[in-house]
Amino acid sequence: MASTPVEASCDSPAGSRSHLSPADYGPTVHSHTRTATSPCNERLRELLLSLGESPADFAGKLGVDPKTVERWIGSRARTPHPRIAYQAARLLDVDVTYLWPTIHGRRASKISGTDELLAMWPGRAAVPADLWPRLFAEAQRRITIMGDPGLPDLIPNLARLLVDKTNQGVQVRIILADPDATPNPLDKARAIAAQATYQPLTQHGVTVCHYPGSLATTILRIDDDLIVRTGIDGCPAAFAPVIHLRALTDGPLSRSYLTSLDSITETAIPLTIGLRAVA
Repeated sequence: MASTPVEASCDSPAGSRSHLSPADYGPTVHSHTRTATSPCNERLRELLLSLGESPADFAGKLGVDPKTVERWIGSRARTPHPRIAYQAARLLDVDVTYLWPTIHGRRASKISGTDELLAMWPGRAAVPADLWPRLFAEAQRRITIMGDPGLPDLIPNLARLLVDKTNQGVQVRIILADPDATPNPLDKARAIAAQATYQPLTQHGVTVCHYPGSLATTILRIDDDLIVRTGIDGCPAAFAPVIHLRALTDGPLSRSYLTSLDSITETAIPLTIGLRAVA
């Protein structure tokens, strides 16, 4: 009998949108394994997604039935035998209590900001130079650029890289501030320059949009990584803090940024075919 896919709203608050796609990692989870009091195990699910492993692949490494792993994902209340749980945690390079907080009989804990926070820097110049090209090179499912984080200056041949990723089946979306809706002359000049860089990519399958307003926050989402820069009044953008998050749908930090990204995406206006081809 065919299994029933996990619903998009799994473990998300009422009225919010899910930010994970079960189809991204193969076998689906039976809906009867979830209850209102036992939401799905997003931590295990996110880790498997980030590694590109299906439940069947992971089950093979553990020597258990694939349906067993699907049940672990489908219900946070399902805890493996401690020996298997520790083996799974070692394979995923995390603490066993991160995956199953009740493994030692303790009350289940909620995800905190420290579970999401991977790194933070006092400005863009402090971000390790190899982080940007590595994230783009490893992208397998999605690349979303909201605002102008200055990526053309950080990644050589960014335009060609985005086109190549699109040809590989990666969903690439770029959301830019509308120059005509940006009152600050410097920000307007940056918006015009960003449009000149990205708009030609539309003829190669990249989605490029205008947001009808200014964007104080820039968000780069690559698969399950979020790089966020939020502007500070009176501070040049280059010196605004940069935060690197693991995108957890029920995480207090990433949920806010993912919701913002969804809202901006829904109101952004697609641009037409660009004026020149990619060199």
